[in-house]
Amino acid sequence: MRKLIIANWKMHYGPVKAGAWIRAFRRERLPKEIDIGVAVPHTSLAAARSSLGRAGVPLLGAQNSFWEKEGPYTGETSPTMLAEFGVEFCLVGHSERRTHLGETDEMVAKKAVALQKAGIQPVICVGESEEAHKNGEAEKVIKAQMKAALAQGVKATGSAPLVVAYEPIWAIGTRKPCSPQNAREMHEVIREVIAKKFSKKVAQDVRILYGGSIDERTVAEYLSTTGIDGVLIGGASLDPRVFGLLCRSAAPA
Repeated sequence: MRKLIIANWKMHYGPVKAGAWIRAFRRERLPKEIDIGVAVPHTSLAAARSSLGRAGVPLLGAQNSFWEKEGPYTGETSPTMLAEFGVEFCLVGHSERRTHLGETDEMVAKKAVALQKAGIQPVICVGESEEAHKNGEAEKVIKAQMKAALAQGVKATGSAPLVVAYEPIWAIGTRKPCSPQNAREMHEVIREVIAKKFSKKVAQDVRILYGGSIDERTVAEYLSTTGIDGVLIGGASLDPRVFGLLCRSAAPA
């Protein structure tokens, strides 16, 4: 299975800076053995697509979507609209949206299904809070999030196959990364839920990423850990040169 590295810019970079980032990143010496994607703000999708042209690296992604094609949903963006920009994947259920905007497991599930219908790969984000982590409830939380995410009919395989990103909230931007061993254990929990919903074979084919305080010095250790199929990078992706270095560090030796 090819590893997948995704840059999540979060709320950074308007169209001008987005285009400059893409152009600078494409000048980096990028490994061909891994898949690379960048999730940009909606306002920067056109500029990013223009700078990418027909290039396949990096893959263009969005950070959120709605579950309806159109309608009276002020401020929302539909999967079909994203598809017009050539968006290939989209994050759903990121902890920052769950925390600050009240996004629920049901919303996440509906968004994932709608994205797949539009031919866009959903990257479902799950992760436990620091309180749940300290109380030994991480596994319980992750199982509940995953079961809910799969409850609305999302497909694990197909033309827009499911991707899952495990991002423990307590590790995001805190310089307190979850250890590779701990991440592996939680990835096993996620894969177990997928296997029960579909099959063991299908579960083995779903890419599960880890995210949370990863940089170019630590990425190789995570990706060499069994069961970790890629990484979701936040702050370390804002500098195209640093992200290029991180991608090279992630390539198999």
